[in-house]
Amino acid sequence: MQQKINGLILQNTKYQDKKNILKIYTLQHGIQSYVVNIGHSHKSKIKPAHVIGLNQIEFIEQIKKTRSIQLISDIHVSYIYQNLFSNPIKNTIAIFLNEVLLKALKEQHENEELYHFVVESLVVFDNQNYEATNFHLHFLVELSKHLGFYPNNNYSQQNCLFDIQDGIFTAHIPQHLHYADSELSFYLSKLLNDKSDFTCNSKTRAELLNLLLLLYRLHVPNFGEIKSIQILKEILA
Repeated sequence: MQQKINGLILQNTKYQDKKNILKIYTLQHGIQSYVVNIGHSHKSKIKPAHVIGLNQIEFIEQIKKTRSIQLISDIHVSYIYQNLFSNPIKNTIAIFLNEVLLKALKEQHENEELYHFVVESLVVFDNQNYEATNFHLHFLVELSKHLGFYPNNNYSQQNCLFDIQDGIFTAHIPQHLHYADSELSFYLSKLLNDKSDFTCNSKTRAELLNLLLLLYRLHVPNFGEIKSIQILKEILA
């Protein structure tokens, strides 16, 4: 049986000669893995340019119940990025977001709202002509909302410490080590409220990124460490 599927490529792994395994976040099935034949001739239906990480695609899924991994027979890139890959800052942020999505998206079922948030956010980011150095922070915050651990936005003069483990601003130092001091908590509250006007220096940006990644490690099973974070911090310094 054949079915047309919409998806976002998250990982491309060499499997055999001319065969790769793609991990794709799909609109219809959530996270899925597929075997695909890659060709280099002009007659090939699927070429290396089709299977780049974060490509938004439509593809034909060849369904056979006896196979543990389904096949892809054709791929069409549904959105062509204008500068996501060519702009050094955007490309570095994109690599980081790709790694986050690969670790954070685990469900193997349809979630239309989450899927559209991810792909539409990438389109917005691609088309941004203004300063984009805080986009990844906004993306992590909004993604946490879809994943179920969005911070409780209850900051006040009294509740001026952010408890990362419980995801809430509090007046008292928690009985654990996972909390932010008053200055960083203030900037987190601004990030939660100032969707387009948020600004900070590179030091605060790096600290907020560490805070948000700790939030993910505490709430997403087996999230682990992000390998691309050091390069991201260096290019945004």
